[in-house]
Amino acid sequence: MLKFLGIFALLTAIAGGVFYQNNPLLFGQRTGESHDGYTIYDHYGPLDDELFSVAGSVGNDFTAYRNHCLRVLTFTNYLLPDFVKETIPNAMDLAATALAYHDVALWTDKKLNYLEPSKVRMDQALRGSSFTPQELKIMEEIILEHHKVTDFTALSEAENALINAVRKADWADASFGVIRFGLPVSLLEAAYDEINEAGFHQILLDVLVRISAGNLFQGTTEFLKIFKW
Repeated sequence: MLKFLGIFALLTAIAGGVFYQNNPLLFGQRTGESHDGYTIYDHYGPLDDELFSVAGSVGNDFTAYRNHCLRVLTFTNYLLPDFVKETIPNAMDLAATALAYHDVALWTDKKLNYLEPSKVRMDQALRGSSFTPQELKIMEEIILEHHKVTDFTALSEAENALINAVRKADWADASFGVIRFGLPVSLLEAAYDEINEAGFHQILLDVLVRISAGNLFQGTTEFLKIFKW
C-alpha cells in the first residue's frame, strides 16, 4: 500500500510539474520568449462597430467583454489557415462581427444558456445588412458552436475551418491558455500584455452567481447546456 501511495504521489508530482511548466499564465509566470512577429488586435473596426451598439446593455463589464473579444480575434487570426483567408476574404470580419455578439445574451437577456439568444441578438442587429445569407449562417454557427469540444464539420471545408478557429481561440482565452490548440504561450503572453484581462474571468463567475439568483445548482445546470461534444 505504501509503495502504491509513493508511486501515486510521484506520478502526481510529475504531472503537476508538467502542467505548471506548460501553463505559466495560469500561475503568473513568464516564458521569457520573444513576442515579436505576432499580430495583436487592440482594436478592430467591424468588432467595435457592433460592440458599441450593445455597450449600454453590457454596462460596467463592457471593457472586459471587449478585451475578451479582441484576444479571441487575435488568436483566431493565428489559428486561421491561409487557404481560409483566400477562400473567404472577409473571414476576419465575419469572425469579428460574430464575436461581438457571441456572449452578449448573458447581459442583454440575462440567460445562462445564452448561445441561441445571442445568435438572435446578432440576427436582429444585422437585419438589412450587406451580409449574404451564407455569411450570416457562418456567423450564426460561430456563436452557436463556440463551446463545442470537438471540430464543427457541417459546412464547407473553409467555413468549418473558420468556425473552428474561433471556437479554439475562445477556448484558449476562456481557459487562460490551459486549452490552447497549439497556440504559443508567448502569443498568449503578448495578448494579455497588450489587451488587459480586465477581470473578465471573474466577471463570468459573478454573472453566473447573479443570474442564478440564489439557486446556484440550477444556474450551473443551465449554464452547462452551452457545452456540446
